[in-house]
Amino acid sequence: MPSNNRIEDLILITGRLIDVLERENDALNNQRNADLRDILDEKVTLSRVYESRMQVISEKPEILDEVDADLREKLQSLGQQVSTLIEANGRLLKVAMTVNRRVVELIAEAVHDATPSAGTYGATGASATGSLGADKQRVAFSLDQVL
Repeated sequence: MPSNNRIEDLILITGRLIDVLERENDALNNQRNADLRDILDEKVTLSRVYESRMQVISEKPEILDEVDADLREKLQSLGQQVSTLIEANGRLLKVAMTVNRRVVELIAEAVHDATPSAGTYGATGASATGSLGADKQRVAFSLDQVL
């Protein structure tokens, strides 16, 4: 029965996608970012294949009527598992991106704070940076361009 073969293929693809999502979620939970690069290509490929196969079924749901009940139940169970893993994956990726963005911001702030600047002077003649010893760090100079 060709419908059974299609569903068996989809079950195989779904199982592989579950494996990839579990590995990625584990890597995200344990901050093994190096592992994520290897997983990403496989995840993208399997996700595209899974999506295209599921689209065929959503466009022609009568395919499932021709499939053995055991295969339908197994596919439904795996589909629920994939949905749960995708939700968890989305949350973990969002957290990882937020943490990485904050680290980059902290590095940028540290670089900015460590970068020496000429500073500015206020109306009283005091340095606007307000740090002690700032006047010892800055030297005023003028350039005579007339020779």
